[in-house]
Amino acid sequence: MAVILKDGSVFLHIPKTGGTWVTGVLRDLGFARCSIGHRHANWPHILAPGFQGVGRKCEYLYKRGRYLRRHPRPFTFCFVRHPLSWYESFYRYKSQPGIDWERDGDADDFNRWHPNAVLNGLGCEVDGTARDFNSFVAAVHEKFPGYVTALYDHFSLYPVDFIGKQESLSEGLAAVLERLGFDFDPAMIYDSNAVNVSSGKPSGMEWDRDLRERVQAAEAGAMMRFGYE
Repeated sequence: MAVILKDGSVFLHIPKTGGTWVTGVLRDLGFARCSIGHRHANWPHILAPGFQGVGRKCEYLYKRGRYLRRHPRPFTFCFVRHPLSWYESFYRYKSQPGIDWERDGDADDFNRWHPNAVLNGLGCEVDGTARDFNSFVAAVHEKFPGYVTALYDHFSLYPVDFIGKQESLSEGLAAVLERLGFDFDPAMIYDSNAVNVSSGKPSGMEWDRDLRERVQAAEAGAMMRFGYE
């Protein structure tokens, strides 16, 4: 979920960018006040979430009214990762036997919003057979060229004060907390174990060269904006 820190700052969790680890470290350090909205909520979905039952709605309204500062706008941060690495991580996670391409929300139902809902069904062929890595990426690229760039834009085109990289997650989080003036032991960040890491690497996860070039070209926006080669 989006996390409100004790100073009013907000962390937005972009899927597959290390956000579960960041959330855990913030809680371990005692800097997280509460979570709010959907686990992967961006600003529009923090401010106007779908109706998900009376209890959760009341909880959301309480947290938003008590802890979410909007004037002045709170310091906001998130993390991204190399777009090609994002495809690899997403496929590796979804193709695990225990996950087996479970659906993320519903693209046609605002109340069941999820940023990756539009990818539902693309992991399998029409007959239900799981696609291999390149077939999956090709299906995403055919339907949504530049998908990862668009995903990042969902979170980062609204005012965001710090965008770190999953490739240097510990350094980025430490830099954010120092900038915000929190007092902490850096070792608690650098020594924190990784979480939510997919087990193993499925066979056949080597990029087809032509597909890699086409996807990389389609993701040029994110590559250039966030400084990836």
